[in-house]
Amino acid sequence: MNSSSFGRLGIPRLMPIPVEGPDLDRGSVLHNLVGEYMHRTPESAAAHRRATAVMPGGETRCITYYAPYPLSVAKGLGAELTDIDGHRYIDLVNNYTTLVHGNAYAPAAAAAAQALVDGAVFPSTHRSQVHLAELLVKRVESVEQVRFTNSGTEASLLAARLVRYATGRTRLLVFDGGYHGSVPLGGTNDVVTVPYNDLDAVREALCAGDIAAVFAEPFLGAGGVVPGRPGFLSEVAGLARSNGALFVLDEVQSLRNSVGGEQGRLGLHPDLTLMGKIIGGGMPLGAVGGTTRLMKLTAADRSGFLRHSGTFNGHLSAAAAGAATLNHLDSGVIDVLNVKAEFLANTIGNIASDAGLPMAVTRAGSILQVHTTATEVPTTAEHVRGTAGPLQDALHLALLLEGVYTTPRGMINLSTALTTDHLTSVLAAYTRAFQLLAHDLRNAA
Repeated sequence: MNSSSFGRLGIPRLMPIPVEGPDLDRGSVLHNLVGEYMHRTPESAAAHRRATAVMPGGETRCITYYAPYPLSVAKGLGAELTDIDGHRYIDLVNNYTTLVHGNAYAPAAAAAAQALVDGAVFPSTHRSQVHLAELLVKRVESVEQVRFTNSGTEASLLAARLVRYATGRTRLLVFDGGYHGSVPLGGTNDVVTVPYNDLDAVREALCAGDIAAVFAEPFLGAGGVVPGRPGFLSEVAGLARSNGALFVLDEVQSLRNSVGGEQGRLGLHPDLTLMGKIIGGGMPLGAVGGTTRLMKLTAADRSGFLRHSGTFNGHLSAAAAGAATLNHLDSGVIDVLNVKAEFLANTIGNIASDAGLPMAVTRAGSILQVHTTATEVPTTAEHVRGTAGPLQDALHLALLLEGVYTTPRGMINLSTALTTDHLTSVLAAYTRAFQLLAHDLRNAA
């Protein structure tokens, strides 16, 4: 790595400092990177100690933790973040795909602030909720009506209740590695899990005749950004319906990849669609959309309706910020994002290959994942889990020390705030990180 510069941002680099820690070989790259990281981020270390006194593990969202402790971010603007030690980073996390226009996006911030001034929440329907619902119905062909929740997790839970209510069945079919929120969709006996991209396993599970719905993502998001095989989800939907089950598509992450979501690109027409992330413009918001026939089962003006409420459902600031975000996310903007992501994925793969590292990159739209120790592109979550290890941890810390903020598992995503200069700096950081890791592997051999 370049010892005289901290990525594009001109912050001086420090030489690695050895540190003791669990499962670290003395003198290894990971061992030294941890030492350098700790030396550079004393304020983040102190913030983590303070947090652990009042919050279990020092966090309230397990995905934000990584060893030896996570950075404490002070602020973000556009495509850059600043931690409390004053170091700046190019943001390739964007709160796990939420901030499609980057941090502190002005139109969304202004819309949210105005909503707070006018009144943040009322016990009634509000025009901002109706406006956002209209936008979603217009964008996503399969969605005829929308019901709001506070998050993608809550949207999944509402959909699980709705499909059970509609079919009279209790069991759900999901895919290994699929993430439909932080709360299970049912008990152990109520959820059947099969490998992604395995049509035979889907067929066998549905033959029992007791599945209310299949819940699927267009690609495994948290499971490793693993795309579905061509035609896979279309066949899954057909199998579900032929066995009396509904087909639920989770577009919480993937809605950013096309105006009508991945379902439009793939020619899918799900019974229900789960939405979140970008529809709140950086604020907590989720939604279930679907056919009028299904969605009206939750309508309070009908007898025997499925009760669904929530004090903050469709929070007005989130609805206003979400509408502002979607209004600036048309097909042209999305195309640019996806082209940049394709270029980034291909180039990272080439850089790793040139360095002699066994890495693969998967991509879905503007969402990517770099898989360490992968000799071929993963097609299942089990395959992805097999690529994790010390090399992944070292790559994450090396990139942080180069001024690039990524996820510990290797997933990255782009925002519209990311410029060509940012991309150039990101690729330079990956080049230096890969060279360092390759040197360590050669020495270990």
